[in-house]
Amino acid sequence: MASKEPPKEEVKAEEPPKKAGSGKLIIILLIVLVLLLLAGMGILTLLLLKSKKGGESAAEPPKAEASSSASTAAASAPHQPPPVVIDPGKPPVFVALDPIVVNLAPGEGERYLQVAIVLRIADQKFDAMLKQFMPEIQHRINLLLSSKLPSELATPKGREHLAMDIRDTVNEVMGYPPRPRDQQPLGPSGPVQAVLFRSFIIQ
Repeated sequence: MASKEPPKEEVKAEEPPKKAGSGKLIIILLIVLVLLLLAGMGILTLLLLKSKKGGESAAEPPKAEASSSASTAAASAPHQPPPVVIDPGKPPVFVALDPIVVNLAPGEGERYLQVAIVLRIADQKFDAMLKQFMPEIQHRINLLLSSKLPSELATPKGREHLAMDIRDTVNEVMGYPPRPRDQQPLGPSGPVQAVLFRSFIIQ
């Protein structure tokens, strides 16, 4: 009787380590499975990238053809504005905009500005381009004018600065980024050479 009892105690003592060992085994198997899945995904990604690059290189034309097609595309690209060349022998070209009435910035009371603007452009060929962009040009000029305070426009110097702001805005809309103000004496960088005010009324 006494000889049978110790094996039962040994079995009871051995059971908890088996449970702990099986839990660790499951965790290790899960980690191995996750690593295998990640490795498989990495291999698939590499294979897809290689096949994609192979397809692109097969579709690419020879270098000579590519460079010639790139040069013709660059020559006919619509975002490349034509160069501005001023011919002093030709008479100046003026384009009158529709009169504009805007509320000025409300910092100094309710005031509005009524202005008639004329643009002097470098060449007649820019007239058609100007008309293409006219809705955006008018919108940008309206935003610019309505951001000004009456005191900013009360002096001739303030109006001169406004004229330069309008000129730079219109040139920018047409694809000619303006020069920095310290380089403005070199002349405007776009087709609009000057902005003239036919009338300028603040009420």
